Amino acid sequence: MPSRTSILTGRNMWETGPGGNLMGTLKAEYAVFSLLLQQSGYQLGATGKTWGPGKLEGFTPREGKKLPLRSYSSIQTEAILGESFHRRTLKQRRPGMSNLDYAANFEDFLAARDKEKPFFFWYGSNEPHQGFEKGAWKKAGKSLADALVPGSLPDDPVVRGEFLDYALEIEHFDRHLGRMIESLARENLLESTLIVVTSDHGNPMPRSKCNLYDSGTRVPLAIRFPGPAKEGVTRRDLVNLIDLAPTFLTAGGVEIPEEMSGHPLQSLPETGAAVPRDFVVTGFERHIICRRDGVGYPARCIRTNSFAYIRNYEPDRWPAGDPDFVSSHQGFLGDCDRGATKEFLMSNSSETRIAPYYRLSFGRRPPEELYDMERDPHQLRNLAEEKNFAEVKSSLRQKMEDYLRATGDPRMQGQSPWDDYDFTDKRIFGNPRWREEGLSLPSVILDPRPLPVR
Repeated sequence: MPSRTSILTGRNMWETGPGGNLMGTLKAEYAVFSLLLQQSGYQLGATGKTWGPGKLEGFTPREGKKLPLRSYSSIQTEAILGESFHRRTLKQRRPGMSNLDYAANFEDFLAARDKEKPFFFWYGSNEPHQGFEKGAWKKAGKSLADALVPGSLPDDPVVRGEFLDYALEIEHFDRHLGRMIESLARENLLESTLIVVTSDHGNPMPRSKCNLYDSGTRVPLAIRFPGPAKEGVTRRDLVNLIDLAPTFLTAGGVEIPEEMSGHPLQSLPETGAAVPRDFVVTGFERHIICRRDGVGYPARCIRTNSFAYIRNYEPDRWPAGDPDFVSSHQGFLGDCDRGATKEFLMSNSSETRIAPYYRLSFGRRPPEELYDMERDPHQLRNLAEEKNFAEVKSSLRQKMEDYLRATGDPRMQGQSPWDDYDFTDKRIFGNPRWREEGLSLPSVILDPRPLPVR
């Protein structure tokens, strides 16, 4: 959800107040690109997962409606993304997946829209998301040999199987997207429509989602701009989800608010209109309540084409949540979604072969991390304390902190407002002892030796 806040506002998560937390509050003081398009004559629509979970504050709901405190409410959707199209459902629902027929709902939007108006439509697939049908890859005729396992996880049939189950949900998303593109073609709209396909976070396995490693922050981005494309152009410019709002506004001929930190992708250097961006900065604060007193795991990362530098501001905290604290949503180690790989690591954490991987995902981390992304793409060897890389680390830290100061990150003023922001899902507070409840820690032998780079 903080990523979707950044998509909508063109701002970094630390620039959106309580909107930078999951179960937070998105306030109308932050300009939202979809409403700016609407004010300029665009018709809006959406299907599936939109902004949330959390609450909206200060936005105007449809006439006769009141903004609720409810995740993914259609009333919330319509306040910022236009009419919610969700009436069409699939005849057969696969376990773990939504029953929405996203493509059919898009067809309904196209049929109902004002043909005299340009439009913006948000397709927010619930898939892929943890809760995969375990072993679905077998029914689909997939092969374990086809699974790609990152070096941060053990190469085990359980892990390979979950990645294949994950892939099936991506294929589900792709099929609906394909049908939507076919609908645009039938309506003679394809050549005049900007299509952007991306995600709000990386894969949902341990050490990925809710982490600032590439596996958690690097997402797919495919864009089809209207009109002919230049052939033979390859660029490695780094882009960020905050760039999407300015991109949409530029496409719609709408002025970009100065408060947006992103830049339109139409102004990449091949057009001669911008200087290449050679780094991006990402951040993390509180996701769900999974630590004593409800605190988060504050961190920032700067990523260049060659290196990634991570600053962990509270290294004494557990990065995935307290191992003996029952989180608001995902059990122990709650900033890691429930799944077969997580369960496998937890159940086998004391085994010699598995313990290093368990520590990589769930063990405490040093204040600083530095990785050579060309030689160590899975980020297994921390170079932060190596003398040969001291200058690189210092330069990246300075560049990151300069950017954070320029964009108003409270962390640069020694402030930490995120732990005190309202958590809008109140279920965990039903336990009067929620601040400290938990079980004993798993028995894990600490071993500082790094994993070999695979």
